[in-house]
Amino acid sequence: MDRVNKNFDWASFVLGILFVILGCVSMYHVDTTLRFVSILFGIGAILKGIYEIWLRQTVDNLLNHKSVWLIVMAILDIILGIIFLFFHSVGALTIAYVFAIWFIIDCFGQLQVASFYREFRKGYYWLLVVLNVIGIVLGIVLLFNPMLSAIMLVWLIATFLILIGVLAIVASF
Repeated sequence: MDRVNKNFDWASFVLGILFVILGCVSMYHVDTTLRFVSILFGIGAILKGIYEIWLRQTVDNLLNHKSVWLIVMAILDIILGIIFLFFHSVGALTIAYVFAIWFIIDCFGQLQVASFYREFRKGYYWLLVVLNVIGIVLGIVLLFNPMLSAIMLVWLIATFLILIGVLAIVASF
């Protein structure tokens, strides 16, 4: 067999170390991480609002149709973005509620998908049902405890950063 000679990739190694450090710091500084996520959401909402204003102009020019809905959504997105940028506690609380609601909706969606497995993979079907019912209960707990929801979201982000970092370190060899 032909063996590929691979050199050590310093860029992946350094990036991996940085991601692992960032993940560990995120776990330790939950409030700072939530503020950062709030800022990112704010920037994203403002950019989306600007895009919707541009899209309204494009739709108006191409189709000669003035969409009031696009301008209303653009203004709401920009206002929401400004709130998230400058009022971090409101942004963090909103993100915590959105995370809990998303968790519940996703589990209900997975329960719908689980019905497809009922006919030919009963064990997998029941595993999906049990896990998603637990997920719905957890989502409801998160909905009524936004602090727990926010901490869980930060820990998911931190865990993801650490895993990506470890993968980058492994890939560097």
